[in-house]
Amino acid sequence: MGPARRRDVMRRHAGPLAAGLAVVVGYVLVAGVAVVHLRLLDDGFYARALVRADAYERTYTDVLGDPELVTLHDQLLGQLLPIDVAATDVRALATSAVRWTLPPDRLRVAVEDVLAHVLAYLRGEIDRLDPQVRVDDVLARIDETAVVRARTLLAGAAESVATSREDFADALVRFVALLEEGSVPGTVPVLRDAAADPDAVIELLQDLLGRPLAPRVREQVEVLLVAGEQRDALITALADAVGEHAQQVAARLRATTPADGQLDVLDELAERVGSRRVAVVADANRIRDAARFFGPVTAALGFVLVAAGVAGLVIRGRRDLGRSARHVGVAAAAAGAAVAVTWTCAVSLLESPLARASAGAGGTANLPSGLAGLIRDIDAELAGGLARAALGLALAPVATGALVVVAAATVPALRRVRPAHAMGAAVLVALAAGAATGARVTSEPAPAERRCNGAVELCARRYDEVVQAATHNSMSSPDVVSVWPEHDLGIRAQLDGGIRALLIDTHYWTPLVSPAQLSAVEPFLTAPLVATIFPSLGPLRAAREGTYLCHAHCALGAVPLLDALREVEEFLADEPNEVVTLIVQDEITVEDTVVAFAAAELDELVHVHRPDAPWPTLGELIDGGERLVVLAENQGPPPAWYHDAFELVQDTPYRFESPQALSCLPNRGPPDASLFLLNHWVQRIAPDRSDAAVVNDHDVIVDRARRCADARGTIVNFVAVNFWNIGDVVGAVRTLNGVGAPSGG
Repeated sequence: MGPARRRDVMRRHAGPLAAGLAVVVGYVLVAGVAVVHLRLLDDGFYARALVRADAYERTYTDVLGDPELVTLHDQLLGQLLPIDVAATDVRALATSAVRWTLPPDRLRVAVEDVLAHVLAYLRGEIDRLDPQVRVDDVLARIDETAVVRARTLLAGAAESVATSREDFADALVRFVALLEEGSVPGTVPVLRDAAADPDAVIELLQDLLGRPLAPRVREQVEVLLVAGEQRDALITALADAVGEHAQQVAARLRATTPADGQLDVLDELAERVGSRRVAVVADANRIRDAARFFGPVTAALGFVLVAAGVAGLVIRGRRDLGRSARHVGVAAAAAGAAVAVTWTCAVSLLESPLARASAGAGGTANLPSGLAGLIRDIDAELAGGLARAALGLALAPVATGALVVVAAATVPALRRVRPAHAMGAAVLVALAAGAATGARVTSEPAPAERRCNGAVELCARRYDEVVQAATHNSMSSPDVVSVWPEHDLGIRAQLDGGIRALLIDTHYWTPLVSPAQLSAVEPFLTAPLVATIFPSLGPLRAAREGTYLCHAHCALGAVPLLDALREVEEFLADEPNEVVTLIVQDEITVEDTVVAFAAAELDELVHVHRPDAPWPTLGELIDGGERLVVLAENQGPPPAWYHDAFELVQDTPYRFESPQALSCLPNRGPPDASLFLLNHWVQRIAPDRSDAAVVNDHDVIVDRARRCADARGTIVNFVAVNFWNIGDVVGAVRTLNGVGAPSGG
């Protein structure tokens, strides 16, 4: 080929090549803007990745439950009660305490608020980078957290019997001193002396603690001492002292927090990485400047180049539409290939900062394994999302270009189309390619699988195929019950912690007119106890209007029924994928119950079940807006949702005086009932945290539930416990459901 012919060939190909290059460059620019703005600078992209990685739950199970993070536990809780947390079970308790202070839903809101603020700044929508996190809500719960932690840490301590009051006083001095030094005493001193003076013990406690006990706490301690429950009396007194100390800590923290209750994230981040606020902002500004390149101007330039390139190819080949179509198709395919190559190069040249942070031993961060694993999973979710976006941006024009080339080669009729029509067809092809690309890029990835009661697997299971963690006398917490509470936290905290079935008692507040009446309603109250308790109740002995949750008699502690039901409604409103069960020992009329449910707006959420019908799945209950199942021990139906509990439920005995006495024997309900309630608590006279530390152990619960399921021929559906925060009832239920290892280490 001579020089003249070569020049002629180059002239003939230069135009299509230039036009094709314009298509490729323009599309790469458009794809870059799409990836940056629809992924890298989209706060929803990160929020979805965190949810898919289960980051908020794993913060407690994988991160705070990691043995390598003992120091972090000390930082989080050491100011409240600086106790050694080396043991695995104690770390689990400390993790639970943090979870109550900052539950997953609040953690998620805080993270998503910070993400939205930072990304808005990087997109140039706001001019000041100043992310804030609300901490006043957390500070308000510090004292509650500290009290629960104090009680649970001492739940497993054995009793040390003193032989004289002098020995008891000496042992008590050592006991308090160990706590003040930050050690968990292995034993709790007790004095086995029926004539021991409760007032003398209380005075000694107050001297050692350096402050008087609050009147309500003093009453509780006095009752426990009269009952001979000295061990629990000391734990109660200590927990109160810890709560006072925690309030002082919270006050100091509030003093360093702005009046609006906001924590400055940049200041905290700079301090943690050993940098300055200005340096952190400078890093963010560099990202912000880079993001500006991938803005509207770049996108417009890309669209112009693509349109000009397509127009050039069509005009250049206007006399041969088939060849023109082939050129457009090849250019589209080349544009897609260019995006794929660009993405591959970017991935190989640019390392994810999260990958560096989770490098492990020898890496730049050397993080604990639990935290490194969580970061790796979040990084994988983000990388996967970006890869899917890039793949969609690459495949759309490749597929479109291939179709155009095939059509040009196989449809001879195209050659007879007029040039004007050819231009229109080319433009339509380009628009189709762009539409396909835009639809693929802007569409959300498949949403994360829904979790029903905390697990994907449970959505497809019938209600009677699911195990639920339950609390016995759920309303019985120290802020409600003055004598022998059975839980350390209230109903909302129980629901936040993973409890999904509440055993509650509804009552009227009737008058309490004599000590004999008090003994009659609560036979475990001995004469000396009644003599101590009855006078202290004062005005509580008078009748009150309304309906309440209480056990035995409301004068001993009660919460208005409507208040408790509203807590349930608020939880269900906050957690739209959760199903809750109420098992009601109903001592009030059905009419009054219906009024309370209507006032709490729970009558809109109740499920109606026919005994002869199969139970729906959890997913069906959620989709149908029927996320509350109500079972009544004494009355109902009607209404249809107020089910007869022991028509549908079979259970075990509920009075066990030792862990060894726990059995699987039938108690109430027919043997073919579709639901099985496992009563799993020990109660001699007073409910004892040391018993809970034994029977609420993960393996103990799992073993008994499986043995009872085999003995009764049906799975356990409710595991009801006292002191649910001690041990691992929620983790045991997860194991019984087969949805993962128990939480908290």
